[in-house]
Amino acid sequence: MKVKNILLFLLTAAGAPLSSGFGQGADGPADLVDRADSSAALVDSPADLADPLIDTRSPRWDYLKSATLPFGMVALSPDTKHGNLWKAGYRYDDPYILNFSHVHNMQTAGIPVMPVTGPCRGNEGIEANKSRFSHEKEVVKPGYHKLFLEDDQITAELTATCRVGMHRYTFPATGQAHLLFDLGAALGPTEMSYAYARQTGKNEIEGYVVNAPTYRRPKPYVIHFVARFSKPFDAFFGWKNGVFAEPEAGIISGEGSGVYVTYKNLKEDEQILLKVAISYVSPGNARLNLETELPHWNFEQVVAEARKAWNDYLGRIRVEGGTKQQQIKFYTDLMHTAGKRISSDVDGSYADYTGPFPVIRGVPADSSGKPVRPFMEGDGLWGTHWNLNILWSLVYPEYGNWMAETFLDYYRNAGTMARCSWGGNYSYVMVGDHITPLLAALVSTGRNSFDPELAWSAARKNAFPGGIRDRAGYESGPNPSGGGIDWYIDLGYVPMEIAERGKGLHRGGAGMTLEYAYQDWCLAGMGRIIGKETDVALLMKRSENWRNLFDPETGWMRPRDLSGEWTEPFSPVFDKQHPTPDGFIEGNAAIYTFYVPQDMEGLIGASGGKKAFADKLNASFLKAQPYNFFSPDGNHRTGWVNYKNQPSCAMAHLFSYAGEPWKTQYWVREVKERAFGGTDPYSGYNGDEDQGQMGALGVLMAMGIFDIHGCVGEKPALEITSPLFDRTVITFPSVEDPSHMNTFEINVKRKNRDDIYIQKATLNGQRWDRFQFPVSQFFKGGKLEIELGKTPNYKWGIP
Repeated sequence: MKVKNILLFLLTAAGAPLSSGFGQGADGPADLVDRADSSAALVDSPADLADPLIDTRSPRWDYLKSATLPFGMVALSPDTKHGNLWKAGYRYDDPYILNFSHVHNMQTAGIPVMPVTGPCRGNEGIEANKSRFSHEKEVVKPGYHKLFLEDDQITAELTATCRVGMHRYTFPATGQAHLLFDLGAALGPTEMSYAYARQTGKNEIEGYVVNAPTYRRPKPYVIHFVARFSKPFDAFFGWKNGVFAEPEAGIISGEGSGVYVTYKNLKEDEQILLKVAISYVSPGNARLNLETELPHWNFEQVVAEARKAWNDYLGRIRVEGGTKQQQIKFYTDLMHTAGKRISSDVDGSYADYTGPFPVIRGVPADSSGKPVRPFMEGDGLWGTHWNLNILWSLVYPEYGNWMAETFLDYYRNAGTMARCSWGGNYSYVMVGDHITPLLAALVSTGRNSFDPELAWSAARKNAFPGGIRDRAGYESGPNPSGGGIDWYIDLGYVPMEIAERGKGLHRGGAGMTLEYAYQDWCLAGMGRIIGKETDVALLMKRSENWRNLFDPETGWMRPRDLSGEWTEPFSPVFDKQHPTPDGFIEGNAAIYTFYVPQDMEGLIGASGGKKAFADKLNASFLKAQPYNFFSPDGNHRTGWVNYKNQPSCAMAHLFSYAGEPWKTQYWVREVKERAFGGTDPYSGYNGDEDQGQMGALGVLMAMGIFDIHGCVGEKPALEITSPLFDRTVITFPSVEDPSHMNTFEINVKRKNRDDIYIQKATLNGQRWDRFQFPVSQFFKGGKLEIELGKTPNYKWGIP
């Protein structure tokens, strides 16, 4: 899409209207303690516990959650590093603040602001206007960020509504102060191909930036803004490509351009407030967002409303007991599950970039004209069947449906359901069709608000040639072939030769085969519910394609070539002594061998039975334990277990299916504590948190419930493992009447804090000896009571 086409579109749019430790506390009384009846209380204000600074040492650009709402379009926060997707944005150990920008998405960025004093140097670039800061004078909470810019002696405070960022700057006495908008500067992973700003009033400017295409987002994307100041400014000026430029008819525009407003003779502690509304549709819609969401200047009110929004979201799950650090990490995990972003305006308008020109569309509205849902910006759902899909289906179905409907909008608008939603266009992140498991989960649990027939049509198309499985990771353009779906159908597997065919990344045939087989099973499950029996039989047969990669001699999944031969050399993990071919997707045979959630009975049988299966899995965990269950050198191919990445996320829960649920209880707790227990800026996720995926996994582990099938099937069930807290109260919309909230409680009795093994359980007062219970029972509400002990009960939970 050429820049001149974008500009034509803009003219049209402008005229539009490691934890503190288990077992470190004192032992309890000799008798069992029912913590739910003790003096401890359920967390009342979870937003005060969530800590956005956890694991900010080297995050992804879109990681920090400070001046933003759950799923808010605006994600306003300070930036300390630009130039990449990884290790960018706000980094805890960086000494300088570069700017405060409003868009922090995986592949979109924009609208930086920086307050300064003295002679203006905005034309010299972002680095020239940076300021030192210290964490001693920093306050960071969900919905609020405060820090002190030492070089200019300015206190900066940030908050936000959904679509409007609000700034409050407290200045020293100064002859001149400026607010810089370096609109044309590169931010995070994104360069700007064009920028435009104009003065629209004595205290207002508006404009837009064009995000240049990236490798992952192959088309440009436009972000419009309106910035309104609490005090009329004394001057409006700008620059182009490093040279100051006077506005022409009040306009500064072009590649590398920026603007600033000037205030003269500010008094000590004088405050300037700024509201910046954004829209991906038009400047008129940015103004509509501003006037609808934030017509006033009461900064404290916005902070309070943001805190309430976070408390409402986090408060659906309230916990009691555990250590303070465990509660902090729990609500930080839950905070990150709201990491996807609304990208439609208050009137439901959004920009569709799937065609040769952008098109403005709208989401459905109710009888009063109010949008019934938003259109979303979000990373792909690769791996969410073991984290977010479960949480969305159980507790937050409306947000799961927001995502599902967004991906279905791509099918409605352009004929193919997307893998992710970056900048309103196809981006083909990772491989396969990882939206299908979400659709199937919502249909299986009765949570879908979308049309299941439409979802079936969209997902079925993607399961055959002509759909999205034609494409490897980020394989854009016509005539794709890197996804190997044709080989998968003809051969029953994707051969190693896929690495040499087509374009794009993640062309690992064995990994593709195993993921496609699970996705086929999910599609079959959805089809069975809505009566697509002919296709169900075919898809169920395809879901057994994992067997074509299982080598009974080695006991591992192995890549094959086109002739059907095993590829050589082979080792379950990659190291210098075993430089095996790849064949997997950010993983290896040691991990992907267990990627058969749809047929655990079959996999266990092929592995030599329950004991052999459990012993092999246990050996992998023992090898991974010294590395805290991460790949030892950061390479996804070298770890026996790697909880830095999605393919491992169900591994600790598999022991229950092999008749050893006590090992699931042990290893889940070990992973939770070692891999995800940290609460400082240097730990917590120890890798890519991935827009709520690892956070959701941590939440599920802490609650003691999971489902390796991703809540898919005719009668989905939840697996029980050891809860972290003494009491967990889960509030969720009723299946029958979403306007009514039901509750389900999980209560724990134990003698000592480090008791982790389930001794017995009751469900609604009835003895419960199975490690699973129906999702339908969860939805009815009730109480699961679990007694934990120091040693395993080898009889409880045996299937």
